[in-house]
Amino acid sequence: MAEEEFLPEEQIESGENAMLREAIEALRQGDRVRGRDLLTRLLKSDQKNPVYWVWLSAAVDTNKERLYCLQTALQIDPQNAAAKRGLILLGALPADDSVAPFPLNRPRSWEETLKVSEEPPRPAARRGLANPLVRLALIGAAGLLALAIFYVVFLLAPRQAATYPGGTPFRQPTATLTPTPTSTPLYRTVTPTFLAPTPLAMLLPAPYTPTPLYVVTEHFGQSRDAFNIAKTYLERGQCREAIPLLEQVLTLEPEAADAYYYLGECYRLAGDYRTALTAYERAIALNGSFGPPFLGRAIIYHLLDPDADVISYYDEAIAVDPNFILAYIERGAYLLDRQQWSDALRDLQIAANLNPDSAITYMYMAQAQLALGRREEALASAERANQLDITLLPVYRILGETYYANGRYADTVGVLQLYTLYETGDAQAYFMLGTAYNATGDYPSAIRTLDRSLSLNRHNGPAYSQRGQAYLNLGNPDAAERDFKRALTYNSNDFEASFGLGMAYYTQEHFGDAYLQFESALGRADTDEQRARAIYWEAVCMERLNNTSVANRTWRRLLELPEEAMPAEWRNQAYEQLGVTPTWTPTPRPTRTPTPTPEP
Repeated sequence: MAEEEFLPEEQIESGENAMLREAIEALRQGDRVRGRDLLTRLLKSDQKNPVYWVWLSAAVDTNKERLYCLQTALQIDPQNAAAKRGLILLGALPADDSVAPFPLNRPRSWEETLKVSEEPPRPAARRGLANPLVRLALIGAAGLLALAIFYVVFLLAPRQAATYPGGTPFRQPTATLTPTPTSTPLYRTVTPTFLAPTPLAMLLPAPYTPTPLYVVTEHFGQSRDAFNIAKTYLERGQCREAIPLLEQVLTLEPEAADAYYYLGECYRLAGDYRTALTAYERAIALNGSFGPPFLGRAIIYHLLDPDADVISYYDEAIAVDPNFILAYIERGAYLLDRQQWSDALRDLQIAANLNPDSAITYMYMAQAQLALGRREEALASAERANQLDITLLPVYRILGETYYANGRYADTVGVLQLYTLYETGDAQAYFMLGTAYNATGDYPSAIRTLDRSLSLNRHNGPAYSQRGQAYLNLGNPDAAERDFKRALTYNSNDFEASFGLGMAYYTQEHFGDAYLQFESALGRADTDEQRARAIYWEAVCMERLNNTSVANRTWRRLLELPEEAMPAEWRNQAYEQLGVTPTWTPTPRPTRTPTPTPEP
């Protein structure tokens, strides 16, 4: 699909999408609330329709939300001209002459219906259109509608375009530093919690219902009406509106265990944990075979004391209802929180078997698999979670982390740019994004992003090390030296920071200091590859100092390491400096870039 119009006319005019036409008409009339409501309902049923996303960009309130909508439309349909135009005007894409401007002067089908043909004669009922004043008024109204759409969609965007952060070919005067990101934070509530100012996931309800509405009691009369309305509020996340209705149900039916359970859910999601616990306990007392309140009680105990061992309460919830999907998900999340990766993964796989369409389940599975070193499986789970619900913001965090762990740095940049657009307080996400920028060669963006990370967490040693690497690649060894020294104050055993400091000294032509620093880094090396890097640069420093005897000893130390630990050209250089002809011809190959290994 690559229409050059803002919206395909056939989709507007066909009888197959009355809700879309209604949404567009609401936008034309300036009713953005109504338009947004209709479009979000459409997207809930079809999240892969770029037309809905483009129109939603005209209905949302902030430029962040417009940017998200248009980026999503372009991701679904890379040739979507309307999305490209919007992103250019928002400054997220550079100007592109190949993208045609918005065709305001082209007659639209809804304008054509207002035109009056002269032949054949019209029925009496339509003769009013023969009046030129009537025709003029109708054509004027059509023009106003076109201008209104143009204003809503495009003129709300900023006029100044920003530089789009694209990757540049990777230059590597020294190996990219190995980051040590932590695993994605757990989102402990059953209903996903989002911390960004106005995240799109709050605008677009996720298709996964975090709290399935179990009904174990048949309600009648006024009680049934109140209960059904309360469930509707719960489905919308309007817990406080549901509370008085549930209390009304309990006044009429004091033995309704399900009403007590939902009342507990409302208080839990509102943060009133003690009242929620009381409601859960009452539901359990009324019906000991009803699983949800057992799970609610386990979650509350964990929230009240995060360090307490409450696994027995989760076990009890599953024992009462072995097919209770949420119990497996929540117990898996609890086990992840306690770093019991294998046990957590087992529970999450059971949940996935019971419900293969739960994005939350696959998000947690990706965390467990990544912590267990199963990177490819973690990436598959994260991508599955994103496919199931593209509006779930925490999924972008774990997706970026799994791309990063698999060395797909350009993909890491894409998803973490989107994540940090909405989640502006996640220092670790900014750190991973900055590291990915470094790996793709976009060093200015790396510095800006790592500045943001360090403004949120001044004690992140690897972030200083990565920023030092970016400064070094930009030819600023003085700034790099300061950052590498800061990194070493937080972790004196950090090989990458120690090695980077040696490279800063070398760039400053302080070859003696550089040699000593590389020797210090060698004592921190954990792999033959790291040892080869340190020894090679020690030898280079001795050559620059014209200390041939020490240089030759160092070249011999380099040749004692395994061949695969270094580039072939380093070995050739060692043989050349030693005046030795090798008995074999090494196969040239590019310098290896260490694959970052995230630590749980």
